[in-house]
Amino acid sequence: MALISGVPEPKIMEVKRKEITEPIRESIARRGNRPRLFSRVVTVAVEALEFLIASVLFKKPREVPKQTEQTEAEHPEYVAENSTAAVKTTKEEKAEPEQPKMTRLASKYPKLFKVNKELEDQNGAIQQKQKQLSAKKKELSEVTGWFKGRKKKELQKEIDELKSQIRDMKDYLPRIVQKIGYRSVQEFLKDFKASQTEYSQYRTAIEKWKKETGKEPVAHGIRAKLAEKKQEIQNEQKNKQHTHSQNKDRGAR
Repeated sequence: MALISGVPEPKIMEVKRKEITEPIRESIARRGNRPRLFSRVVTVAVEALEFLIASVLFKKPREVPKQTEQTEAEHPEYVAENSTAAVKTTKEEKAEPEQPKMTRLASKYPKLFKVNKELEDQNGAIQQKQKQLSAKKKELSEVTGWFKGRKKKELQKEIDELKSQIRDMKDYLPRIVQKIGYRSVQEFLKDFKASQTEYSQYRTAIEKWKKETGKEPVAHGIRAKLAEKKQEIQNEQKNKQHTHSQNKDRGAR
């Protein structure tokens, strides 16, 4: 009928592929061989061909939906069944959101956090030494009189020692970050702040994903895979022990 009406054969074959072959293959894969669904697919394909015929013969594609509306009005149960099936298919086909992945910099945050803590502790120790130095300088300035020369020498010695300690402690600061590959404290702090931001964003995304899917996130990375493999081995050992215990009980009976 479609060929007689002047519909090009390629268009007919395209309708057959999109409206019959592919839907049937997908339906069988999902729901098994169900003739009722097959008839529905054929019905949809026929409507598509009628639409093509109408567009060729009358050049009025807008009139076809009216016929569909009339059919729907005459058979409301068919419409309801189709609507339910469409909603079900949409839910099934709706892809589950993918688990957010941690960026490379975000994954470094726990390690960088420890190094930053060491930097903060070192800075805190330097500040304490500087307070001691200020106190000694103040004490020295208040010592007067020619007969207190010995006291002045002792205070000056303590001041010099504190200055040396502070200098060494400041020199140690870049070494803390150089141990993990950074050339300077400034370079480290730049990466640390960026990793802190990306890690926070990752945690927020994971919490949102957990609420949407109701699942627990799967850990990534080499350590996570090792931990997962270790857990699998432990589970296998427990299962073997349980099976061995059951067999032993049966033998005793």
